[in-house]
Amino acid sequence: MVPWRGTDILLAVFLLSSIVPAYAQEDAQFRPDGVAPEAGTGQVTDPPSRMGSERSPTLAELPLNVLRDQKFFWVRLFHSNRADLPRTAAILGAVGVLLPLDKAAGQELSGAVPGAGFAFSRRVGQWGGGLTDFAVSGGFYLVGRWRKDERARITGLLGLRAVADSMSVVHTLKVATQRPRPTHERSSAPNQNAEGEFFTGGSSFPSGHAAQAWALATVVAHQYRDHRWVPPVAYGLAGLVGVSRVTARKHFPTDVFLGSVFGYLIGRHVIHEAEAALGQKPGRWQVLPAVPPEGGMGFTLSLQF
Repeated sequence: MVPWRGTDILLAVFLLSSIVPAYAQEDAQFRPDGVAPEAGTGQVTDPPSRMGSERSPTLAELPLNVLRDQKFFWVRLFHSNRADLPRTAAILGAVGVLLPLDKAAGQELSGAVPGAGFAFSRRVGQWGGGLTDFAVSGGFYLVGRWRKDERARITGLLGLRAVADSMSVVHTLKVATQRPRPTHERSSAPNQNAEGEFFTGGSSFPSGHAAQAWALATVVAHQYRDHRWVPPVAYGLAGLVGVSRVTARKHFPTDVFLGSVFGYLIGRHVIHEAEAALGQKPGRWQVLPAVPPEGGMGFTLSLQF
């Protein structure tokens, strides 16, 4: 059997974590910032001057929204439906590929002499953690308030919510799974007891850095998807954070991949919840009243796709 090199393993992690956005289709009609494609043109119009503050999310609602999300996540875990099957099968298939590689990846990376790549990965991990994600989300919110930019304000609120959700889910799973890290905490020395087993004491599974980065990236990419460069940059940075956790010898490939999946799906959930709260999602068919120029009453029927 041909052994897997460290570069092969890292490439597999990056490719698998980068296909996460394909698990759920973007809803082209919903924009929490109030920006919607202009009918028949595909062009994005400016947000309306008044969104309706009674429907717009606020900072005061954030704690309750996070609690509601947690209830949804853990209830949904035990009440899956048929629509979840393709996504679940894809995720389990990817895990089936990565899980046998965890032990080899941990042994090879932790046994190698630290080099420039290791130092860079540790620096990415230091700047790509939860505090940074909260700071970026808070920055969006404060700038939005200061400049009266509703899109930035709501992006900040949804980012804070997604990062808090992912942090809560990840730490619960860490306590439940008890998987040791490939190396000792705060050290690059190999952890001889960490060969990828679960329930032996540890906090490796899943990767919190990856989950939080992907949750925030999903929100930002959706909110600013009318700028073509934003989604690739947002998802690329999230992927970089995830891969750095493997090369920094803090996580196994499966930890990073599933952390990325959880973060992305949490971000999508937050977006859909905001969609429902804002009431911005139009139906496929719309019937609107109309007054003909010659007088009388009428209606128009439109199909949106």
